[in-house]
Formats: sequence, structure tokens, C-alpha cells
Amino acid sequence: MANEIYMNVPEVEKVAQGFSVASDILRAVSKALQALLQLLKAVAFMGLVGGQALQSFIEWVKPKIDDMAEYCEEISNDVKFAIEAYVNGDEAGATRFH
Repeated sequence: MANEIYMNVPEVEKVAQGFSVASDILRAVSKALQALLQLLKAVAFMGLVGGQALQSFIEWVKPKIDDMAEYCEEISNDVKFAIEAYVNGDEAGATRFH
């Protein structure tokens, strides 16, 4: 007896869309942080020490946000690929998550 796999395609599409939205939000946060970073660099140049501490924090956290945005986009694309494979009856798509 073959193992049968069932996918609620509309619900899984919502999951993929959720990761895509998360990626978009993280990219927007990254852009805002970049703008803030530029402002803080200008302020730090004028001699405000507190701005430099915040600048250091943003320089530390921004790459992590960029990585998470990439990761969310990758997951979204993988889920979309799995949906397509499921709809097309492609059993090879199942290996994408093993």
C-alpha cells in the first residue's frame, strides 16, 4: 500500500504568502535601519557619543535582519515549489524538505 500525501493547497499557499510578507517587512525594516544609520553617522560626526552607540547596534543587527529576510523568501519559494509539485503530482518535490 502506497503512502498517500495530502496537502490543503489554499492553506499552504497562505503559509507561503506569510513568509513572503515577512520577507518584505524585514526588507523594509532593513531600509529604514540603513537610513537611520546614515543619519547617525552624520550625528556622530558632529560629536554626539550616544548616536555612535546606537550606530554600532544598528550595524550589528541590520545584517541579521537582512539574513532573516533572505531566509523567509527562501522558505516562501520552497513552499510554493512544494505546492506546484503537489498539484502537478511530482513526487520529486517531496525530497525538497528531507
